Amino acid sequence: MMIVKLPKENYYKINKLLVSPQEKIENVLNAVISGMNQGVVYVDQIEEPRTAIVYAVGLGYYLLGDPENESFNSHLGNLISTQLKQESQDLCGGTWFIANIFNETWKKALEKVIDERKYYVGYNVYYELDTRRFNNSLEQPRHILDEDLAIVKITKELINADEDLREELTEYWSSAESFIQCGLGYAVLKNDKVISTCYSCCVNGDRHEIYIATFDQNVQNRGLATILGQQYIKECLEKGYSVHWTTDESNEPSKRVADKLGFDYLHRLMSFEFAF
Repeated sequence: MMIVKLPKENYYKINKLLVSPQEKIENVLNAVISGMNQGVVYVDQIEEPRTAIVYAVGLGYYLLGDPENESFNSHLGNLISTQLKQESQDLCGGTWFIANIFNETWKKALEKVIDERKYYVGYNVYYELDTRRFNNSLEQPRHILDEDLAIVKITKELINADEDLREELTEYWSSAESFIQCGLGYAVLKNDKVISTCYSCCVNGDRHEIYIATFDQNVQNRGLATILGQQYIKECLEKGYSVHWTTDESNEPSKRVADKLGFDYLHRLMSFEFAF
């Protein structure tokens, strides 16, 4: 027995491996399993998977099921060094293996298969929106956009016209069409060029994961993330979506923006990271 790629039409088969409350509500993971966002799934066997590794393109890996399944673990090191490394490079230029760990036993399993590589253990922190706090944030003194900047909704035309935005979105979404159909977002323009954006990087039912990216480093610390976040969240709430924010525990600027927009800390999840 070895590790095989699970055909997309069979992704539903790994739903039974989602056991803990965290696994069941993890937005990015479930968005891949449902086929909404870009990803690849590997399992020990196609018919009755006991163990799986899920790659959410651009966002990391998730290990599910039995962490002591030797028929899977004995091939995992080779899978990471060859297939996953190449795939990550091809799909998003990724050079790191970043696994989200729901179960401490998976950390032990990974330590055994990574060959002498130096690895790091960190944490991702998860937030959900407190709508009362968000509405209060709207009443605070507003950040004002400079005259040379404009905020616009992301449209298919804008995605096709702006290479930075297109590259950013298609890391997570299979096409501009799928993003427009299921996600939403806003962008700040300077001379018709996108310099900053806030959008749904993944969607799981009515749960939207917020992501903010800035392409022009000269406009950092000018409140654009807050302005974009407010615009994006307002539309999500109008449409009845819940909004969620995930970031690295060491990313203080990201955590500050989350707090400013009215997000409350929910829980954290261990991440196991090393360079391919």
